[in-house]
Amino acid sequence: MSQSKPSTSDARTRLHSAALRLTVQDQPDASVRAIAREAGMSQGALYRYYSSREELLGAVFAEQIEPMIAHKEGLVAMRAPIRDKLREWVRSTYDRFDRDPDGFAYVFLTSHNLPAQYTHIAGRQRGLLMEMLGQWQAEGSLRDIPLDLAATMFVGLLLSVPEQVRAGALASPAMAYTDHISDSVWAVLAHEEGKGGQA
Repeated sequence: MSQSKPSTSDARTRLHSAALRLTVQDQPDASVRAIAREAGMSQGALYRYYSSREELLGAVFAEQIEPMIAHKEGLVAMRAPIRDKLREWVRSTYDRFDRDPDGFAYVFLTSHNLPAQYTHIAGRQRGLLMEMLGQWQAEGSLRDIPLDLAATMFVGLLLSVPEQVRAGALASPAMAYTDHISDSVWAVLAHEEGKGGQA
């Protein structure tokens, strides 16, 4: 009796998992052949679902980042003090890392060469951060610096914890550092008059 072919959904799941594993485990340039082998499929089978390695990796990127974007969209739209929003941005980022370190590392700690159909989502997360920082600026408690610089400073502080947890320099879980990092972001970016309490 011949073995049944995996469904399209199962095959894509296997390919996504294989591509993700290889990409974040020191094989960022893993070949189509290597990815297909890791997924337990032939190279030809991979091409039935994706026209290129780049298209597959773009689909993996989209699958990983879209839930994060949806959460951050809700956060930015929420009516709440800016300091609470900042803390939730940090908390939810670290929660995602703790639940799926490889997926998080693929999105945020790996360089990408995304096909054109995926480039619009690549900048969406930073766009939402800029929108939240704009809200902070509008209420007058953000330091008088360009928003793109504020975003860069925020991201530098934010991603330092997952990077160091992955490297073994910090103990997991990343969630344990939520208050430390959100307080540090506030200390670095808040206007002097806004540092003492909730915005």
